[in-house]
Amino acid sequence: MPPSTTLRRRILHLLAGLLALLAIWLPAPFGSVHLWAHAVLRIAAAVLLGIGLLSRVRWPREIGRAATALAGIAVLGLLQSIPLPAGLVGVVSPRHVAGTREARTGDHGSAEVYLSLAPEQSRGFALTWAAVAACGLAAGIVGRYRWGRRIVGGGVVVAALLQVMYGARSWMGDGRLWGREIAGTGGRLRGTFVNPDHFAMYLEIVLPVVLVVGWWGIRRVRKELMELKVLIAGPPILVWLLLFVALAFSGSRAGLVAAIFAAVLQGVLIAASAKHWKPGVSGLLAAVMGLLAVTFIGLQEGLGRWLSTSAYELTWNVRLEVYRQTLELWQRFPLLGTGLATFREAFPAVQASASPGAWWHAHNDYLELLATTGLVGAALMLVALFWVVRGLLRALREGYRTEDRCAAVAALGALAAVAIHSLFDFGLTMPANAATLAILCGLGIAAGEPETPVRLPSPPVVSAR
Repeated sequence: MPPSTTLRRRILHLLAGLLALLAIWLPAPFGSVHLWAHAVLRIAAAVLLGIGLLSRVRWPREIGRAATALAGIAVLGLLQSIPLPAGLVGVVSPRHVAGTREARTGDHGSAEVYLSLAPEQSRGFALTWAAVAACGLAAGIVGRYRWGRRIVGGGVVVAALLQVMYGARSWMGDGRLWGREIAGTGGRLRGTFVNPDHFAMYLEIVLPVVLVVGWWGIRRVRKELMELKVLIAGPPILVWLLLFVALAFSGSRAGLVAAIFAAVLQGVLIAASAKHWKPGVSGLLAAVMGLLAVTFIGLQEGLGRWLSTSAYELTWNVRLEVYRQTLELWQRFPLLGTGLATFREAFPAVQASASPGAWWHAHNDYLELLATTGLVGAALMLVALFWVVRGLLRALREGYRTEDRCAAVAALGALAAVAIHSLFDFGLTMPANAATLAILCGLGIAAGEPETPVRLPSPPVVSAR
């Protein structure tokens, strides 16, 4: 029996509030990178999805299909983490069988073999991938309503502001995070993330949300008095500049490029939605204003790493070598990879002297996914991206209100920024970044759906006769 309209409305309000709280929580514990933080995300995502199912409100088909593809990667990770007959594994991945037999000296029998070089690691991250998919589905439910998008989107922006506030306190003298001493950041702003580049990716995801809020506010008050314009459009503009400056002070070169690219792309999307060229300069104007603000506040702190980068920087040359070796690793395990989240364990097998030290990640999310999940995992990710982009473009095209289309533009901007940054870093291995991006994509796709009525029906009119 479906819930009553009043009960459904209460369930959806509860879902929106809890999803906003989760968005605020996610980056706080070091980007949710610790195992216990993974567990919190998994439990919270399962609870939120359960609450969403109780409402009997359907998520858009695109987010459902994208989440199914992500769940497929999770299933692949679980499959990699269980022992399988050596004969079967030998058909799909002979290297795994050979490696297992080398590790078991004198064992030439038909022992069971794992498809992962670190089964426990693959099993744990498989559950986290499923949790990220569940976050997208929950956002796809509550995102059908304007008030739901406002609540959850507001939570994401509040989380970013809290990150900047905490990061500024640490940056100005205290080198610890939550009481722990963190070394090797060179005075870069990092929020509560250990790696400043991961903090930069988080801000890249949030900046597009603030940009469309500012544009929407300016559009709403363009014919009003100047005082009202400042009151409504001023705060989001200031917040965007604050977040952009914080991103620059993180010292992430790829992050700065990705944020500027996303802002320009959003301007183009806004112009296409409005069917007028003038709004198209809004993204470029925002980027120029951001760079001017960085220059005014602190050129060396904000753009120092970028300005000092040479074409032959040593770290870049080393990364190119790591990329080549990661492709070599994939060629050894082409179909199913070395196991979800096993790059750290697998990379030493191909590591050369040109890339000294312990490499926990490939510094390229695409290559790392290819090496650890093979062609199967890469294909599933492409399917997920296809449905996400298709759903966001549909929402941009069919959104009834300007605010609906703005939600799609925000998600497309966040997706574009992450796509650029992921070429040079591993920020999506942070659960906070991956889950926040999934939430925004779910909200953006759902914005193109008609709202399901949640108000109580009007009482019937009784004739006086």
